[in-house]
Amino acid sequence: MGKTEKGAVWLDDKLLSSYDYWQFWRNTDDRDVIKFLKMFTDLDLNKIEKLKNEDINKLKILLANETTSMLHGKSAATKAEKTAKTTFESGGSGADLPEIKIKENDLKQGIKILDLLSSNKIMSSKSDARRAIKSNALKINNEILTDENKIIQLDDFNNEKVLKISFGKKKHYLVKII
Repeated sequence: MGKTEKGAVWLDDKLLSSYDYWQFWRNTDDRDVIKFLKMFTDLDLNKIEKLKNEDINKLKILLANETTSMLHGKSAATKAEKTAKTTFESGGSGADLPEIKIKENDLKQGIKILDLLSSNKIMSSKSDARRAIKSNALKINNEILTDENKIIQLDDFNNEKVLKISFGKKKHYLVKII
């Protein structure tokens, strides 16, 4: 369904986490939800017809849960929904967000934010990251990032040695120290 490798919807959880898979379905265009419920789930067609006048966001969550359950299992779907709820409704960071691991030794010298964003595929390039920073689309721990020369250091992490990076409203990553 994606036109590029970055936008591809992989079935293998090594290539696309169950959370990202769930998010793909949750972010379906409103016009496609009923069609996708019919095509990509095992729900009875009569049940789908009865549901089609329900709140569109509830239908999107149903689609995400059904498709993710089929591929990754019910517990993965439930975990993904809970992570999304924690992340988007309360600004927190659910446990199922994509993770980036950094060695503590690398942080002693500091890591340039542009390097971190591009080398971990959060952004496709440093210039893409610069544009996102200039348009206030990147956040670190829910604070807008304005300095493209920012150096990530140990004191940027919370007590659990975790840092949250957000790009726009829908892409969130946890950076963890190992």
